[in-house]
Amino acid sequence: MGESPCLPHVPRRLPMHIYLMQHGAAFPKEVDPEQPLSPVGAEQVESSAKAMKSLGIKPEVIIASPKKRSRQTAARVAAALGVPESDIMVSEAVKATANSYVTLEFLAGLPRVESVLIAGHLPNLERLAALFVAADGKASIAFQNGGLTCIDAPRLENGQGTLLFHITPKHLRAIAGA
Repeated sequence: MGESPCLPHVPRRLPMHIYLMQHGAAFPKEVDPEQPLSPVGAEQVESSAKAMKSLGIKPEVIIASPKKRSRQTAARVAAALGVPESDIMVSEAVKATANSYVTLEFLAGLPRVESVLIAGHLPNLERLAALFVAADGKASIAFQNGGLTCIDAPRLENGQGTLLFHITPKHLRAIAGA
């Protein structure tokens, strides 16, 4: 992993709900070097977004990595939830190999928002979730393409987050009625 399990204190003005979604399934590199969402991945994201809408989840900001599959995931979720495209941010801070400290500093620098969705990648999402919910950063949360995790983060410090839910794509499809 190469990261210290302790996060530096990153001041935050208010609590934040952090939604984490691994992008939908993508085409293999051999088929398309840009690895956009596959038809299966597009369906995963569509049904996840429909479930989010049913649950009343509407993040104020959606963050994607520069990778096409992440940007497509963010755009589909935003469209389904009525989040303006202008509220989608693209940042290297949420790429697969990003250091979790960089991701946290990015989150701390956001304007006053109470909820954010990161449409991201492994291993960054796993590391970030682990640092929020376990003081030693050694929690294990198994992400799946199109699944949704929510962490309540009153402070951006290790072990200070609460895992509110972790919903698999299968259960999101059921919620969406798909």
